[in-house]
Amino acid sequence: MTARLASPMKQHHLLAIAGTVLLALIALIWSTRGLGHPNPADERATTPALQRNAATERQYEVTHFSLVCLDALTRGVTKEAVGHCNLALDLDPNNVTLLDLRGNVLVLAGEPQKALADFSHAIALAPTNPEAYRYRGNVSFTLHRDAAALADYNRAVALDPSNAVGLDLRGHFYQSTGAYGLAIADFGRAIALNPAEARAWNSRCWTRVLANTELTAALADCDHALALNPRYASAFDSRGFAHVRLKQFALAIHDFDSALALEPKLASSLFGRGLVKLATGNATAQRDFAMARLLDRNIETRFAAMGFRLRANGPSGA
Repeated sequence: MTARLASPMKQHHLLAIAGTVLLALIALIWSTRGLGHPNPADERATTPALQRNAATERQYEVTHFSLVCLDALTRGVTKEAVGHCNLALDLDPNNVTLLDLRGNVLVLAGEPQKALADFSHAIALAPTNPEAYRYRGNVSFTLHRDAAALADYNRAVALDPSNAVGLDLRGHFYQSTGAYGLAIADFGRAIALNPAEARAWNSRCWTRVLANTELTAALADCDHALALNPRYASAFDSRGFAHVRLKQFALAIHDFDSALALEPKLASSLFGRGLVKLATGNATAQRDFAMARLLDRNIETRFAAMGFRLRANGPSGA
């Protein structure tokens, strides 16, 4: 099973904080590496030289506050992180990298409207940079602004068509909105660009399960994901539901057991295993359902919408 859009989104924002900003910060640190060793000649420097030194010191402060922002975030203190990002942007308000950084921090701090403002500002400053479109699309989707989200995802893909991340995010958008054919196509393009990424194979597998189509191809996708990452619980979970669709219950149980061995609190696998047990007359089915409902109180409704409904004679899987 692939996660709801929130999970790939969160990973995208975390990767952005760890990656997009880091290179820029390294560059800033390198450019200010001499600040700790004042040059006596500065006392005789001309006014333009002093102005250049002041600009360099400002960049040093920007770098410092940005690094403290990142440190606070790694410690889980999002309010403190936002505060230090604010200080960095007070010194350099049109820095696109810092706007993307603070926007991502605000997303994780639960302030989506402020994050939207930062990403929109970054887009206004750098309209051909796809990253901010991806970030803004993610936030718009969580706010149920589907048209705005899709417009941003489309723009990001158009600007950077060889980037698998943009295709992956748009694929999850399509999957979450029921446009399964478009989702499968985007995941296929992402796989072609980065065939070593297990998540994309699993995403296409799960989308085929949701669509209840090409189930043999779905199994092959999940097999490929697990060949790339044998400890990928979500891929075992997705393959388990493909086997449920095909009424291959022994294989489904094996997959759900494998997923739960890796992630004991994976509610979908507990629910899936309960479905199979119900179909095969195993008396412990209700225990699995109860545990799944404790972890996700809406799980039965969600899976019913996918066609996995509890019936007296077992799951429909239709």
